[in-house]
Amino acid sequence: MNIATPQTLSVKRGQTATQTLDISLRSGFHVNSDKPKDEFLIPIKLTWMSGPLAAKQITYPKPEDVKVGEDTLSVFTGKFTIETKFLAPPQAQAGIATMQGKLRYQACDSRSCKRPATVEVKVPVSIQ
Repeated sequence: MNIATPQTLSVKRGQTATQTLDISLRSGFHVNSDKPKDEFLIPIKLTWMSGPLAAKQITYPKPEDVKVGEDTLSVFTGKFTIETKFLAPPQAQAGIATMQGKLRYQACDSRSCKRPATVEVKVPVSIQ
């Protein structure tokens, strides 16, 4: 999995702004969607630590249905984007800051799955 370096998110105090996380997978690989069809599959999940902004909503793309063996899975493949709507509280301190998060996923191909992994995500933030 490759996550593009996020652009600096500019937001005014008391306002919201949307940040996109651009992700690409190697050809032949997939990750389970945020809502897999089987409770035993590991969903992709983006979480944010508390910081200068509040994560109000995380939006995942529309998943694809892919047949693997006898099962039809709800997955993401290729390139996709996860969006987060952040709110800068009115009392937020103006200046440069960083939002830190974690992206948990399990990459699989048509024969096997790799171990679940968690990567850190850092988004530079400019609060005005």
